[in-house]
Amino acid sequence: MMRQLQNIGLRFALRGLRILGVTDKEDALLLSQLRKRGSVALIWALDETEDHLSAGLSDKLAKLSGFETVVVVCPPRLFSVLRSQGHFFETLPAPEDIGRSGISSNWELYLRRRIARIRKNWGPDFEAVEGPEPELYFDAILNGPENSGLR
Repeated sequence: MMRQLQNIGLRFALRGLRILGVTDKEDALLLSQLRKRGSVALIWALDETEDHLSAGLSDKLAKLSGFETVVVVCPPRLFSVLRSQGHFFETLPAPEDIGRSGISSNWELYLRRRIARIRKNWGPDFEAVEGPEPELYFDAILNGPENSGLR
C-alpha cells in the first residue's frame, strides 16, 4: 500500500511539473533541447560494489521511469550494465582508485566540484540516493568513516 501511495505521489508531482512548465532547464548542458523541457531524475549510487545492478538500484530505476531522463551516478564498474540497458550515467572515481592515487591529489576539491558539475549539467528536478549521500560518501573515503557522518 505504501509503495502505491509513493507511485501516485510521484506521478502527481511529475504531472504538476509538466503543467507548471518548471522543467525547462536552459543551463543543463548535457541535455538536448527536447530533453531540457522534460523532467530529470538523478540517482546517486556511489557504493555499488558489484558488476551488476543491485536490487535497490533496479527498484529505484523502475520507480523513476516516469521521468523523461534518468541519470545514474555510479562507480565506473557499472558502465557496461547501464549502457546495455540504455540508461544515462555519470561516474565518479571508485574508492580504491582514490586510495591508490595517494595523498598528493586534491581529491576533496575535485569531488566537490565534480558533484556540483553533475548537478548543474543535468539540472535534475529530483534526486534519489541508493546508499549514502555523495558528500558523506566521499568524506568517509577521504577522512575515514569515524570522522564523517557516514555510519
